Amino acid sequence: MRCSAHILNLIVNHELNDIKDLITRIRGAVRYIKSSPQREQHFKACIKKEKIASKSVLCLDVQTRRSSTFFMLEAALELQKAFERLEEDDPHYKLELNNEPPSKSDWYDARVLAKFLQKFYNTALRLSGCLYATSNSYFQEVIGIECLLSECAKSSDTGLCSMALRMKSKFDMYCWNIEKMDSMLLVALVLDPCFKMEYVKFCCTKLHPLHKVDELMHRVKEAMSRIFAKYQLYDSINSASASSTQKSNGMAVDGPFREACEPEDSLLSRYRKYLKAKKVGSCKSEVDRYLEESCEECGPNFEILSWWKLNCSRYRVLAQVAKDVLAIPVSTIATESTFCTGGRPSSWSA
Repeated sequence: MRCSAHILNLIVNHELNDIKDLITRIRGAVRYIKSSPQREQHFKACIKKEKIASKSVLCLDVQTRRSSTFFMLEAALELQKAFERLEEDDPHYKLELNNEPPSKSDWYDARVLAKFLQKFYNTALRLSGCLYATSNSYFQEVIGIECLLSECAKSSDTGLCSMALRMKSKFDMYCWNIEKMDSMLLVALVLDPCFKMEYVKFCCTKLHPLHKVDELMHRVKEAMSRIFAKYQLYDSINSASASSTQKSNGMAVDGPFREACEPEDSLLSRYRKYLKAKKVGSCKSEVDRYLEESCEECGPNFEILSWWKLNCSRYRVLAQVAKDVLAIPVSTIATESTFCTGGRPSSWSA
């Protein structure tokens, strides 16, 4: 399973490389202002003339930290009119930028880009390794990005549409291919009692053909059943081992002596075991019972790990599955390291 932060980094880097000339022009404008206190004062005067109420502070980005590029664009966009006023009032501004200050189309494209970067940055923030997000949160963040890109790709605005299509092609390649998506991440969401299987189907049918969604649901159910079967086998082995240990610690002569003296008790005991085995064989598995029950109310204070802790007596084996699956890290790095250049997406065995 790939680190989500590295995947987001790849998508963002691809798009920023495609429009690097735009970024270079805005960076040059910011650098011009930050190069001396006098220019900063002149720029503040332009802000006052344009009556801009924003308290944003211009900052230069570090080109190896893509998050800083987002912060630079965010601040510059709020002060766009001041930049345009500076172009009129300061003759040295255009000369130092080789007569290529940011144009109106540059500012427009930067505003569109910032909208996408905001979404990617917020997603990286929530999936940050330093926050130890449970793995069920991954699907909701990913589906949110896909919905945004899909909606923008249908826009009549050609600039917005083309940028969304470029980012969506990279997004599908690295992050969200319904035919190749890691089933474990969907199992993690299904183990969220607020969503379960229906939420996955509901979201996917909004974006993909029904037959592909049905295939995905089948893969997720199979994956969940396989994992549960392995945990159930492990649990039964542990239970048998504990039972044999308990018997060996008791009086060895008591069992045979009791059977010899009171054969009817032995038959009764065997009959009870037979009924118990029959009942277990006819009962639904924990997975089926869990999926058939209605979803929990999902409030702001809902804690998924606390829920499984409280319900471990009802789902003894499935609770162990949830504890391990929800602990799968979806990101291995801190937020400030997410949008950085260089490096390949790390992966590990889940």
